[in-house]
Amino acid sequence: MKKLTEKKRKWIITQFRTGRSATSIAKIQKISRQMVYKLVSRFNEEGKKAYATKQIGRPRLFLNDNFVKKVVETRKSTDYGKEKLYFVLKKEGFSVSTRQIQRILDDKKLTDPCPKRRGQRKYVRYEWPLSNLMWHCDWTSYKSKWYLSYIDDKSRRIMAAEKFDNATEKNAIFVLYQAIFMNEVSPLVVLSDKGTQFYNSKKNKKGERPLSLFEKELQYLGIEFWTSRRNHPQTNGKQEKWFDTMKKRFEKHPEEDLQALVSWYNKERIHHALGYKTPEEVYTENL
Repeated sequence: MKKLTEKKRKWIITQFRTGRSATSIAKIQKISRQMVYKLVSRFNEEGKKAYATKQIGRPRLFLNDNFVKKVVETRKSTDYGKEKLYFVLKKEGFSVSTRQIQRILDDKKLTDPCPKRRGQRKYVRYEWPLSNLMWHCDWTSYKSKWYLSYIDDKSRRIMAAEKFDNATEKNAIFVLYQAIFMNEVSPLVVLSDKGTQFYNSKKNKKGERPLSLFEKELQYLGIEFWTSRRNHPQTNGKQEKWFDTMKKRFEKHPEEDLQALVSWYNKERIHHALGYKTPEEVYTENL
């Protein structure tokens, strides 16, 4: 009976009620007489609902207005997706599924557009076992300004971040020292891409590659310098994710200061990859 359209169901009921036999109706519609009797019996109980088209999927659950308001407020203040929202709300005693949370985000038009997804990634996420063993560093541009940050690999904690008019080696060194002095610690390794602000790719007449100013400074400090291979941003993916979060946050909160954003990211924003802990919590646990 599920294969019958609303028009056919209505026709069957009408024909049966006007005196046509169940056998004749079944032959015309190529169904069993039992299905005819079942449909007529349902019509006698439910009326016109018996031949109306049924809604596909599970029925929508009623959601409390206060809960909907809570989801919307949390989303706007944190930019969390459904899984993080579920984790936060569960800690506060709510027991609604991620499906219902996603429904609220969709209904309120709070779902970010999702580009066509890539296939299964072939690389595996790796992290160092302790804080301060490796720091990632990188530049990104946003609205005519350049942003540089140093991120701890283990915890994703922002060790230091600054905004400049230009992306230069001297600025990269300045923020490195700022990160060291502010946190009173120096990393074992610094990882960056092969950008000219970090790495000198040109060789001299002897065929040798002179060290960049940035490399020399790391060598003076006793810090190892590693670079990611070209066209492989996944190696520095934690930086890319931070920059993505930073830009989205600025779009929604343009008045927010960079250092306030860093503080929010380190102390308040939970991460799925960190077991729904903040970078500050993980950083402190793994010193």
